[in-house]
Amino acid sequence: METNLANQFLAKRTNGIRSSVIREILKITVQDSDFLSFAGGLPNPNLLDQNVLLTATEETIRNYSRVAFQYGDSTGYESLRKRIQSDFVDVPVHTNSIFITHGSQQGLDILGKLFLDENTNLLLEDPVYLGALQAFSPYSPNMIPLPMESDGPNLLELEKILSMQKIHCFYTNPSYQNPSTITWSLEKRKVVASLLDQYGVILFEDEAYKYLDFKGVVYPSISSFRERLDLTFVLGSFSKIISPGFRLGWVVVPELYQKIFTNAKQGIDLNTNQFSQVVMDILLSHLDWKEHLSKIQLYYAKQKEHLVKLLQFHLPEVRFEEPKGGMFLWTEYPNVTEVDMMDGIMEKKVVMVPGNEFRLVASESAFFRMNYSFLTIQGMEEGVKRIVSVYRDIIT
Repeated sequence: METNLANQFLAKRTNGIRSSVIREILKITVQDSDFLSFAGGLPNPNLLDQNVLLTATEETIRNYSRVAFQYGDSTGYESLRKRIQSDFVDVPVHTNSIFITHGSQQGLDILGKLFLDENTNLLLEDPVYLGALQAFSPYSPNMIPLPMESDGPNLLELEKILSMQKIHCFYTNPSYQNPSTITWSLEKRKVVASLLDQYGVILFEDEAYKYLDFKGVVYPSISSFRERLDLTFVLGSFSKIISPGFRLGWVVVPELYQKIFTNAKQGIDLNTNQFSQVVMDILLSHLDWKEHLSKIQLYYAKQKEHLVKLLQFHLPEVRFEEPKGGMFLWTEYPNVTEVDMMDGIMEKKVVMVPGNEFRLVASESAFFRMNYSFLTIQGMEEGVKRIVSVYRDIIT
């Protein structure tokens, strides 16, 4: 029997490392420009004022080179941390609680490293963000799915789970959730905050899409209703509201865990990209924030409306609930399988993300996450037509 040489030396935890089908799809679409992709959660790069970016970059090089071109504090560039603390966080914390990371994805990995192992019961939304599964799986927690409803978690199921077994940590993406697009109601945020306090559960609250409401609504975090802020971590990101190219996010870390969080981060990268942090700080000081957010929200709202109309006209069988914000539709294609649909659309050079990539337990229903933020109107129209042809071929 042939021996896999690599597996002889790899640590056991590597068995839990999941691949990202999204990244694999992106690789294909980059290599072949004829592909039309509804797959990636790609912000539209044209929504950031290039003149403001140029000004911020030039100012960084001219006036802040001694800081920007050097190693920095492991917790992050202080000026940017203060800006995040005052403008992006709705829980009462000190600037020392803000840790700047290489995207919120790095924050998830550090939290996994600190809190998860084979003895940890981790509660996850079903479906759940694929990046969280990738970050958490290597640490081998016992992952427990929580059924979701259109306005947040099923509270009866949540109480049942909490009462029947010790839940150590709960990861959630409560605003315009990736992939389901569910946004928790205000009432459920309050109830869940109370339940987590009652049962002493650590909360990982991922607010990556918080500012992408189509009408400009900003929902308060679940964390803002908690009494146990010592058990509360909030993750944020500039990827969806400025640019993913900066690779900048943040984590609000309770005082009790700040030392160990710093130590863990130092073992990964010493400090987050200092140049990006300084440019971001200066960029935010020049940017008309309300105008910038409004431009993003209005653009994505129009993109969403166009994709919805295309599906309703060409594929009325497809089921979905219109999101209040974010970058995706969570669509269900009846009477087909995900495998058949994926095989067919790949041949037609169009891609979506199959829903089972976001699940702990596979579903027989064919769900797909469809992104509308990146493709042009013409690209969406052509992409939907290709999907329609595949769907019709399968069901006839």
